[in-house]
Order: sequence, then structure tokens, then C-alpha cells
Amino acid sequence: MTSSYHPIEGGYDIPMRVVGANIPYEWMIYILMLIPIGIFFYGFYRRVRIWRLGKGDQHRIDHPRTRIWSVISNTFGQRQLIRKPAVGWGHFFLFWGFVFLFLATAAWGMWSKINFPPMVGKTYIIASAIADITGLLAIIGILVLAITRYLVKPDRLNDTRAMDGWILLLIFAILFTGYVIEGARIAAQIKLSTTLTQIAYEQSASPVGWIFAGMFNGSNMAGILLWHRCLWWFHMVIAFLFIASVPFTKLWHIFTGMIAYYVRDLESSHVRMVYNIEEAESFGVENIEEFGWKDLMDLDACIRCGRCQEACPGYNTGKVLNPKITVIQAMKQHLDNKAPYLLKPIPATDDTLAITDDEDAVVSGAADASLIYEVVTPDVLWACTNCRGCVYHCPMFIEHIDKITEMRRNLVMWQGDMPAEAQSAFTNMERNYNPWGVGRASRANWLQERGIRDMVNLVPEDGKEFEYLLFGGCAVAFDDRFKRVGEALVKTFHAAKVSFAYLGTEEHCCGDSARRLGNEYLYQALAANNIETFEKYGVKKIICLCPHGYNVIKNEYPQMNGIYEVYHYTEILQKLLTEGKLKINSSEPIRLSYHDSCFLGRHNGIYQAPRDILEAVGGSITPLDKSKQFGFCCGAGGGRMWLEEEAIDGFKRINEARAEQLMKENPEMIATNCPFCLTMISDGVKVTDYSESLKVMDLAEILFSHLK
Repeated sequence: MTSSYHPIEGGYDIPMRVVGANIPYEWMIYILMLIPIGIFFYGFYRRVRIWRLGKGDQHRIDHPRTRIWSVISNTFGQRQLIRKPAVGWGHFFLFWGFVFLFLATAAWGMWSKINFPPMVGKTYIIASAIADITGLLAIIGILVLAITRYLVKPDRLNDTRAMDGWILLLIFAILFTGYVIEGARIAAQIKLSTTLTQIAYEQSASPVGWIFAGMFNGSNMAGILLWHRCLWWFHMVIAFLFIASVPFTKLWHIFTGMIAYYVRDLESSHVRMVYNIEEAESFGVENIEEFGWKDLMDLDACIRCGRCQEACPGYNTGKVLNPKITVIQAMKQHLDNKAPYLLKPIPATDDTLAITDDEDAVVSGAADASLIYEVVTPDVLWACTNCRGCVYHCPMFIEHIDKITEMRRNLVMWQGDMPAEAQSAFTNMERNYNPWGVGRASRANWLQERGIRDMVNLVPEDGKEFEYLLFGGCAVAFDDRFKRVGEALVKTFHAAKVSFAYLGTEEHCCGDSARRLGNEYLYQALAANNIETFEKYGVKKIICLCPHGYNVIKNEYPQMNGIYEVYHYTEILQKLLTEGKLKINSSEPIRLSYHDSCFLGRHNGIYQAPRDILEAVGGSITPLDKSKQFGFCCGAGGGRMWLEEEAIDGFKRINEARAEQLMKENPEMIATNCPFCLTMISDGVKVTDYSESLKVMDLAEILFSHLK
């Protein structure tokens, strides 16, 4: 081996650059690079071993075309990230800058060794210019990210760590020194060229580098070459440091993100099924390794961007729940503490005395921490409303709700530890098939109370043919306020001559609250009962009044082979209006605020149908900061309708906070589409000065009041 090297020369007849010019022992770089690559693969292997500790059953290999497109659109298109434009586009520029710089570097390295691809002439100019410009965009991107974290300081980035800054600095240093090196090379070539025209192609090939070359104006040749040589080696060292650190820092998201995009849950919003529940030896998750491998990988994929935290109604009203910190990061820290213990080979047992050394004692202590009592804690688990804001906004498709539900299942079904209100709701559902606890024999009485019995095909008694089954849900049968909504909807369907039937006392609770509170056994019993009844009467199409019933029947009953065409009533009303089967009386425009139900919106993507209905009756919908995908929960989801919410000092209850948001633009009315939302928002308005003047009404009532 020799220390000889190719000197930097003036411009070339054909535009090109010589890789490694002015660098003694440049060949060593191809040997030294094996060190960071080896560290990278060691770290990769180490993390995968930890993921494989997961005992839960998670198979995500179906729909390969959809999954491949998910990887392409989210990795290369950064689709999830650019929902937040400033930081999203900053990250987009950073990503593509690195991609093009990597490709250009690899291409020049190959050309210097095997003369392919031919990086000369126009190919050189175009490739170099693209890399140069996108590299500058990457610097802009890293500056945007740094400014956001350290100057803007949004609350969602409230857990900044020293390593975050070092990573930003490392990336910036790699990019910046690359341009300084390029500037030094060009400055040296200018000095060595007989005329400026000889090297003028670099103005097009390296426009940013040409600017950096100005840094060396007035420097002598020896000084320029020394700077170039020293910075080149420094640049390679920090680039190798970057490669080696990837599996051990948040840079790991570069790869976990791509894996997450492929293995994300493609199914509609649902809770994971417990199959063969009668044979289960335990319920839910008590230990971190009982999660599936994807759940454990989620913990690595989290980049602490705080979008989940920002969307969380629990966090925003002062609760201990923070999906980023008290769920995902707490679980990650616990997994990292426990993994060495779990990965350690278990020695064969014998009769000799076991001696635990100090290191084992420390590891064992970390392993003994209770996941559901010390790591995440019950207060955190019970604060979740299942609003899906965390899941929807997470750029890594982390499945927060499934993890929380699994831990709730263990608390309820294995530990027997739950709030007293949850136990009461379970008892009511077990005895009377509704969480209110009202006698199940009175489930159809609301039809007589509201004077609409003759408009309804009560199929167990009337036995008439029907197209749709109206699944009223528990609220319409037992909540006096929501009975008026049911009346309005029945009368509207009657006016439009919709063929529908109602099960009355043979309808049971849909089971959503039982399932999301963690009582999977009760949920499956209720669901099985309903499915059996649906089959008995040949049900094919179902209209649901409640978004919670809509979601569970549409997306979760299929897990038990209950597959039907399921509609929320707003979808049917929109269809009837479009078909001209409902005629609207012209009236004065109504200034109103519309509250998006989480289970209709983020869980099922239905945003337009309710708005079309409101606009059809002359509704002028006020603009809200938190609406549609960014809507704020009423506080009743995830079974929390049945749990008491304690207001935290300095904060409002969730429903009061939401009511305040809806009243911000001084509407004449607030519109909802869910019995839980109607109750929660009404209660939220009652604690304000507008309790007498501001109406809270369901869409079905609003539409019916405007029919001819």
C-alpha cells in the first residue's frame, strides 16, 4: 500500500471531478468504513432480538401491494409528516437531501473504482447540481427543525434531551463540512486553472460549492489544500459516527419507520380480538414481553415528536395520561431495562445455592417493575378516551389504543382492578344488556312514549319485510334526551319511506363500552347475542344511531363473522337528501358549530355527510381550530361515559373544554351526531353563561325540524 494520491488539478476538458484528490491514504476509507457498518449491524441485530421477545401474535403480511405503497408514500412522499407543513417540509427536504447526497457519493465512489456509472460530462453536471441543491435544502430542513425545537419550543416537544441537540448538530456538521470541502476543492481548481472558463462548469455543477469557494479568497494554495485535506477526514469521521449511532439513537426511526409503514394495521378502526377466549390462560398484557413484536418495535419507532400528546384530550386537560411520555416512552424505558434480563440465557437448574451478583440484582430490579402499576399505571390507562388522535396523527403509525386496551384487559379480567363505576356498568350490561341498568324488558317502550310505535316495524312482533335494521342502541331506549333524537329520525325515515325494522327487546348493547373498558369476555357475549339475532332475522343492512355502535358493528363484529353493510344515520340522511326524497323548508341561515364525533370522524373518516346535512338546512358552520381530523373529544369514548372525571386544578373537564371551543365563535346552536357527545357537550354548556340561550341538538333533530 502507498500514501500516494491524485493531486487536485485545474478544470478538465470534460466536466468531472476526481474522487479522493488531495487525500493521502484515501484507500483506507474503504477499510475503515467497515467499523461503523459493523457497529450498525450489531445494533440492528440487538434491537431485532429485543423485538423478537414479543410473545403476542401479530402477522402483518397481507395486502402486499397496499403495504408497499404505504412504504413508498410515507418514506419517499413523507405523507404523514407533511400534515404539519413547517416541520413536515423541513423533514422532507432533509430526507431527500440525504438521499441524493448518498446516491451521488455512492455513484462517484463506484465511478472512481469501476468506471461506472460514467460520472462525466452532462451526467456529472446534472447529478452534481441535484446533489448540491438538495443538500442545501437539507441544511434548511435541519435549521427548521432546530428552530422549532429550541426557539419556537411548542409544548409537544416538552421532553427535549441533550442527545436531540447533538444529533441535529451532527447532521448539520456533516452537511456543512461537505460544502466547505467542496468549496476548498473548487477554490484550489480555480487557482490551478489557466483561465476561469476552464473551471466554469462547476458554477452549474456545484452552485452552492462555488459560493463556499469564496471563503478561500485570499488564501494561498498550500493553506487551501491543508484545509481541504483535514476537513475531508473530519467529514468522514463524523459521517461514520452518524452511521454507527443509528441503531442506538432516535436516528433508528429511519429504518423502524419504513418497517412500520409496511406492517401498519391496515384494517379499519378496531380493537384486537381475543380468539378462543374460553381457553385463554390469561387476559390482556401484564408484562412487556407479552405484547407482539410490532408493539415492541413501535417503542423504537417513536421519535418523540409529540403529535400524539398535542392531540390527546387527557393530556390537554391536565391528566397524567401523555401518550408520548407516560405510555410509549415509559414502556420503551422499561423494555430497555428489562431486555438484558430477558435475553440472558437461563442456566439449567440444579441443587446448588444460587448466588446473584450486583449486576444481576440491578437488572432483576428493573425487570420486576410492574408494567401496569409502576411503569404505565392505572390512572394513565383509565384516562384514555380512545379518541384516536394519537394513532391518527402519529407519523410512525404507532398503535397506542391497542396497547392501552390490552393493559386494561389485564386490570379488569385478571387483576379484578377497575373503577367502581366501570364495575357498575359491567353489572348493568350483564343483567339488563345496557349500561344504564334499566330493565331490559322496557327497551322498546320509547316508541310508545314518543308516539311513533305505528311508524316502526318492530320485527319480533310485526314480522314485516325490511331493507334496513335500525340498531337504536342503548341511549335511544334509556336516555330521555336521546329518545327525542330517535323520534326525529324515525319520523324522517317514515317521511322518506325508508324500509326499516327495529329489534326492540331482542336488541342488546353493542358491547363497545365493555370492550374498550377491558371486559372482552362481556363484549363477546353481547356481540354474539346480537349477531345471532341478526342472523335470525336475515339482517343484511344496518343503520346505527350511535357512532360507537356503528364502529363496533362495522369494524369489530366481522372478527366474530358478523359481516353486514353498516351505515351511520348521517350517511343515510345525506343519501336521502341527494336523491330528493326529503324536502327542506327554506329558512333563515343558522350559525352553528359542528362537533365531530371521534368514532365517526377519526375512527371511520366520515366528515362530509354531517356537514352536507347541515348545509342543506341552511346551516352556516363556524370555523373551528379543532375540527375534522384535528377535532377534540367530548370525553366519553373508551368507556369513559360511565366513569367520573375529576377536574384537575387549573384545567377544565374534557367536555367543558370542548364546549368552550365550540362556543368560541358565538354560534346560535351546537350540532352533534352521537348520544354520548350530545350528553357531554350539553353538560359542558350548562356550566357556562350560555346554558339557557345556546341549544345543543343532534343532526337528526335539526334536519327533521326543517322538513316540509
